[in-house]
Amino acid sequence: MDYSNNTYQLNNDHQENHHHQQNAPLENDHVMIGDALIAHAKLTQQDKERILALQKEKNILFGDAAKQLGLISDADLKKALSQQFNYAYVHEDSRQLNQILIAAHAPFSEEAENLRSLRGQLLTRWFDLGNKSLAVTSANVEDGANQLAANLAIVFSQLNKKTLLIDANLRQATQHKLFDVETKLGLANILANKQGSYQLTRQQSLPNLYILTAGTEVPNPQELLSKEEFAELLLDLEKIYDIILIDTSPLSLGSDVFTVAAKAKAAVIVARKDYTLAAKIQKLNLQLGQAGAKVVGSILQEF
Repeated sequence: MDYSNNTYQLNNDHQENHHHQQNAPLENDHVMIGDALIAHAKLTQQDKERILALQKEKNILFGDAAKQLGLISDADLKKALSQQFNYAYVHEDSRQLNQILIAAHAPFSEEAENLRSLRGQLLTRWFDLGNKSLAVTSANVEDGANQLAANLAIVFSQLNKKTLLIDANLRQATQHKLFDVETKLGLANILANKQGSYQLTRQQSLPNLYILTAGTEVPNPQELLSKEEFAELLLDLEKIYDIILIDTSPLSLGSDVFTVAAKAKAAVIVARKDYTLAAKIQKLNLQLGQAGAKVVGSILQEF
């Protein structure tokens, strides 16, 4: 499936959509940009002098002058700006993260901007109200809730918020594949008391993002997720992290979602345009409420 043109829409019948837009920072420090470009694009001192001369002549930004001279590409400039303003994303040649994680590989794309818009709405509706945990679920495997949860975790971490992504889909775990991380010890092991201590995976290229994988495949996911230890674990983790996103199994694989969402206290429902049946969304919404979880909204994906 091609996820390069995803669009997202957060719907809630009882609340208005709010989106706080922040203007991009201005390129106001030519020395820092120049130094970053020299390091990234391997510009020589002579190149820098040519850029500064054109910048002065045309009264333009350092990066624009370098582009006009053909000394850097648009990708070089974006990389330098990301370094200057501490905006993390992976190098173009990185193959560690799955290409579906568009927020990491193409943070300046239209789809990444849509993800940031969705992030802003979730902050307004849930996280800015003092809440820390949110379950991400769907009716079907094909709705793509796992990919969306991963991309949302990335954009939250890019906001310099200490972000944790938990793979609570103990039936069909995927986050370890998307982020290419070890799966030997994870949530299932913690809940089964097979592992007294654990260490979360940290993404080197995304320093504010941590991942707790599903762990060992188990025959009794519902029983493990129902344990009080899961709620206690979340409370402990909420003392450490600013944002906790929990990827759950879809309704089509079982009823685990209700247990997880109830412990997280809230959930968002992911649906796929022209694929997910409205009746299934309505059923999931109703049952989440009955389980005691607040439905923050529904997210419509198009891909």
